[in-house]
Amino acid sequence: MNQNRVRSRAAVAAAGLLVTALVSGCSGGAQAKPKDTAAASGSTIMTPAAKSEVDKITWNVFEGEPQTIDPFKSADYTPNMINANLCENLLLQTPDGQIKPNLASKVSTPDPLHWVYDLRSDVKFWDGAPMTADDVVFSLQHNLTDKTSLYNYLFGNVDSVAATGANQVTVTLKAPDYLINDEFASFAGVVVQKKFFEAHAADFGSPATGLMCTGPFKFDKWTQGQSISVTRNDTYWNQDLKPKTKKIDFTFVTDGAAITSGLLAGQIDGTFNVPTASVAQLKNSPAGTFSEGPASFNMTMVWADPQGAGSNAQVRKALQEAIDWNGVAKQTFAGTGQPIKLQTPSTVYGFAKTPLESLEKSLPDPASAKYDDAKKIVDGLPADVKAKKITMVVPDAAETQQFGLAIKDAAGRIGLNFELKVVPQTGYTNYLYDEKTRAGVDILYTQFWPNIPNPLDWLVTTAVSGGLFNQYNYNGVDDLYAKAVATADVDKRAQLVSDIETKLHDELLPMVPGIKLDSTVWMNKKITGAPAAFAYVYYPWAAHLGGAQ
Repeated sequence: MNQNRVRSRAAVAAAGLLVTALVSGCSGGAQAKPKDTAAASGSTIMTPAAKSEVDKITWNVFEGEPQTIDPFKSADYTPNMINANLCENLLLQTPDGQIKPNLASKVSTPDPLHWVYDLRSDVKFWDGAPMTADDVVFSLQHNLTDKTSLYNYLFGNVDSVAATGANQVTVTLKAPDYLINDEFASFAGVVVQKKFFEAHAADFGSPATGLMCTGPFKFDKWTQGQSISVTRNDTYWNQDLKPKTKKIDFTFVTDGAAITSGLLAGQIDGTFNVPTASVAQLKNSPAGTFSEGPASFNMTMVWADPQGAGSNAQVRKALQEAIDWNGVAKQTFAGTGQPIKLQTPSTVYGFAKTPLESLEKSLPDPASAKYDDAKKIVDGLPADVKAKKITMVVPDAAETQQFGLAIKDAAGRIGLNFELKVVPQTGYTNYLYDEKTRAGVDILYTQFWPNIPNPLDWLVTTAVSGGLFNQYNYNGVDDLYAKAVATADVDKRAQLVSDIETKLHDELLPMVPGIKLDSTVWMNKKITGAPAAFAYVYYPWAAHLGGAQ
């Protein structure tokens, strides 16, 4: 996993993407599971269930066109938003944060080193071929052995994967790992057809080839620069998620104004991540419905250079206190977020909810715009430390530039030497994943979300050696994490997670507490059904879409 995760608002040639009339047509049926419900905070998990079938829906993918829809290389909004409806995982994570059986109908662990998956016998690929244990073994083995897979890092404790029955697969571990099973509700547990992949290994997930999976929608056509089209899988095995939409066109508009215009004009039927600048306008528009739901986002900054200015703990503390986190939440994100105390938002506390909530309550409110206190810290720094330049890189989207300017303003007010670099969104991912590209960069922007609603997943990705999003190469919690992931007792494991979060909070490494954002969705009056909760990266959310009448 990991993930540019930029809420894209950059002006690209959006008008050219909103080509010819993208108008949806309606006709008959619906999907109502999970039922409409609300989060404890009062925000919506599911929008009202669809009542009729729809011929076609145009849904915008706000981060732009993906490079691939290969699920092994999909770990960001754009490819996942599409892939979640095409390819399925052994387990399913639902919009309300549960993990349930899926392609695997039963999971058992006879001892700490083995996880056994009994597979459904009624699952077919889009070409009609049955899903077999060999397909599952091949898929898991691919994640295990292919270093280019974005989920490979999660398989560190996996020794082997083998078929142990006609419809059974067993994962054998090198050491106990009480995270790996839950990870199979992400693309760590995705299943593709072995035969198709091997025949198209060089271009699997490309515009010309597509892929072969088992989900509720089938890959149809990729018109580069314009859209990806998917069609309903009429032989889909899961009766609870039978789609009511016959065809979906995923468009790639990234400019906020163009997205808003397309929504109001009816050229786009719906979008997640409503453009912040248009929230008030779209909330009040009679043309559609705006909904807000719980999400697992931390919009924040990440220290990325262990030899840079951020290696000094006092520098990190001063800058953290000086940033106007309250102002960023209010102004940049139109009140759809709030500062958090820990790097992990409460929506990801999972099995560690009790100790993490207790820890959160014990901490002071997040520091925000405490310029005098922060300047005192900086004034006490050695001259060479104070003079050392802090370089931050952000992508050229409106929101990210505003955030970068807020960090620059804070640094300037307290006397730190700060440089802000704005780079094209299309190249920003290289700063996240390529050490050479980010050489000399101290701070990176991110809007981070985890694979699954499990705090161990967040930590292994962001704060443990080898984690895909640990650009700082931080190793301060490695021992605690290794102990936690191997601990069978849930309460003891949860307390270890709290100990890790305490250390990360105190050290402000490598990711700092930032702003917890809500998930937003807007649909025109013709359609309904999409989750308002953040569930569109590994869950077949589009199966819920349909007519509102």
